[in-house]
Amino acid sequence: MSHDKSAFECFGFIAFLWLAFIPIVPSALGQSDILFDAQRSQFRGSGWTFGAGAHWLRASPQESLSVLTVVNEIGQIDTLHSGHWNHQGSIGPRLGIGYWHVVKRPILWDRISVQLEGGRHRAESIFIGNVADSTNALIADTLTDLSASGMVSELTLRLHRAIELRPDFFLEAQMGLGWDAEWSRTFNRSGPSHRFVRRQTPTNHRLALELGLGFGVRTRAGRYLRIIAQTDALQLSPFAADGGGLIDRYEGKFRSAHITLNWDFLRRKPDISCAGKNLENETMPLFEPAMQRKINKRRRKG
Repeated sequence: MSHDKSAFECFGFIAFLWLAFIPIVPSALGQSDILFDAQRSQFRGSGWTFGAGAHWLRASPQESLSVLTVVNEIGQIDTLHSGHWNHQGSIGPRLGIGYWHVVKRPILWDRISVQLEGGRHRAESIFIGNVADSTNALIADTLTDLSASGMVSELTLRLHRAIELRPDFFLEAQMGLGWDAEWSRTFNRSGPSHRFVRRQTPTNHRLALELGLGFGVRTRAGRYLRIIAQTDALQLSPFAADGGGLIDRYEGKFRSAHITLNWDFLRRKPDISCAGKNLENETMPLFEPAMQRKINKRRRKG
């Protein structure tokens, strides 16, 4: 069943990519280069971007069944616990900075960016059910897993594609490869943990393929305002037990998603002067000093 679900999610991911980029390819060849000034007649072909938004670690699913049985010394089956896990993620702030470059001849993407973003997240899983006591009698009890990160840093290489709706307004599709690292992570398990299978501690580092979709507007001052929603589409390392973009957090599975408001800047090119860059500072002499003296002498005689 797990393999079937993993295959289904991978198929859904491939189908999403197909549907996302098929409408873009025909327009890529005819896309106007005015939107991002691809010929760089007014602005330089690169700039900085700053972002602020929210990070969401969402439980998927929010509830799961858990039953653990063993065979005792006399061949009888003992139930160590039986009940349900309730999983809950968190929503936290997110800040980022990046550098982006405009592709001169866009085909599938028109910009490439490298962005460093940071935030925090917290995951909690609570077991509610019956747990065996010292006499193997089942009594109502709870167990709580709590994990939290002091900071989560994300370094992502992204490909961007703008789909112009009207002058200065566009939709944006993104594909990125991100490396996440968790810092100052804490974990606490409270309750009858000896009646549960101990889960492996998640790694501090992850590599994931992400997808994003959003809306943007260009201002006349060479700035862009974009609001983008992004989510992990495929965890490359480590793979989650159920595949896809899910992150294993002890007993629970979570999906990372975020929405960000980005403010992009392009620097304007300096005006080109036929007289050269020193025109404003000094005047270039038309004749050499010796020639100028001869001309002045002739004027006095004439």
